[in-house]
Amino acid sequence: MPIHEPLTIGCKRQVAAKLCVAVLEHGDRLGVGASVLMAAAAKPALGGQRLAMLDEFARLIGLAFQIQDDILDVEGDPQTLGKATGADRAKNKPTYPHVLGMQAAKQRCRDLHAQAVRSLDDFGPGADQLRWLADFVVERDT
Repeated sequence: MPIHEPLTIGCKRQVAAKLCVAVLEHGDRLGVGASVLMAAAAKPALGGQRLAMLDEFARLIGLAFQIQDDILDVEGDPQTLGKATGADRAKNKPTYPHVLGMQAAKQRCRDLHAQAVRSLDDFGPGADQLRWLADFVVERDT
């Protein structure tokens, strides 16, 4: 076997993992993040830049929600969740823990949470409920 072959296989795996994450993030942006944005956009007093900030918050917290959901499907307590765990793995569904590894998935969730909270800085105390939502998303066990 030529010496460059393992590197090529390793590179292929890296590219495949990055592609999986990109696909996961694109799909998840259309789910929870869109729901948060729609609720926030219902307030008519929002201008263009403020709406863009909320869009960023919704995108980030939506991804964090999905990653936490994926983590709970692996590590969650079925009793607390009210459903069986391992469903994603049984369906061979690509999830953040499966693609990135559990520790990297948890770190990605924390990073997204921090970015989401920072995206609300210009709103001051008026965004405290959204900050609470962001905390709940990453701390939830159900």
